[in-house]
Amino acid sequence: MFVCKGSACREDKRALRRLLGELEGVARIKRVKCQKICDGPVVGTKVDGTLEWFDEIDSRKRRLALLDLLRTGDMGWRLRKRRNEKRRGRRRR
Repeated sequence: MFVCKGSACREDKRALRRLLGELEGVARIKRVKCQKICDGPVVGTKVDGTLEWFDEIDSRKRRLALLDLLRTGDMGWRLRKRRNEKRRGRRRR
């Protein structure tokens, strides 16, 4: 799982801290540079073999939807709304 470490994604420190805390132990987290889809926190993970990016993972319901995706593979409507097609399948290095 990728978590953006760009300045806009770090802006809401509380949301980012909660996100990282909930992902700890569930997924291996790699912090990556800004993905240029700043609407943070921004998270990327593989879904059916394709790297998908989700923005604004700042609420408890969205974090829970992300955890459900990791556990079950079901994206759910909350994450579908936050999926970013611009970065789909790609990661800035």
